[in-house]
Amino acid sequence: MTPSDPLSVAAARADGEALVSLSHHPYLIRPTTSADEPAVFGMFSQSSAYDLRLRCLGAIKDFPRQAAARLTHCDAGHEIALVAVDAEGAQPGEIVGLVHLIDEPGQPGCAEFDIMVRTDLHGHGIGFQLMKEILARARGRGIKTVVGFVAGENSAMLWMAGELGFAFDHAEAGVVRVAAQL
Repeated sequence: MTPSDPLSVAAARADGEALVSLSHHPYLIRPTTSADEPAVFGMFSQSSAYDLRLRCLGAIKDFPRQAAARLTHCDAGHEIALVAVDAEGAQPGEIVGLVHLIDEPGQPGCAEFDIMVRTDLHGHGIGFQLMKEILARARGRGIKTVVGFVAGENSAMLWMAGELGFAFDHAEAGVVRVAAQL
């Protein structure tokens, strides 16, 4: 999928959900709930060690379990986490991607994102759609700047950040800081 491919949105926004078609397959984009913890853990567990390392910019012991717990119990006043659920998957409620946005402490109007899509589903537009949705929600919350830290070797994420209008501020120790003004 390319950013210009049409997406069909069929679900109401009032409940924070959107049904999108990516590569002719439906996905539900919605906020996380505490009940998602096992499915988020499953998504991380089914991803490659390489993708986990890119996601957390290094090794973190028991990352899948800690991240699943953390990302499904967000502080709604300071952060948003959205999941992409396979709407026609073999397992009901199967989470295949997640994006997270958290306010930067001491920097009003600035938030940091992180994102991950299950390894076997890269290239289907799931990450791009999650980023578009989190940026729209950031605008809606009055966030003016969204930043992220991307491993320099993560060419797919750097390409996507460029396509979404992020500027590349600087690189340090193999990490690129990307920033978008909303």
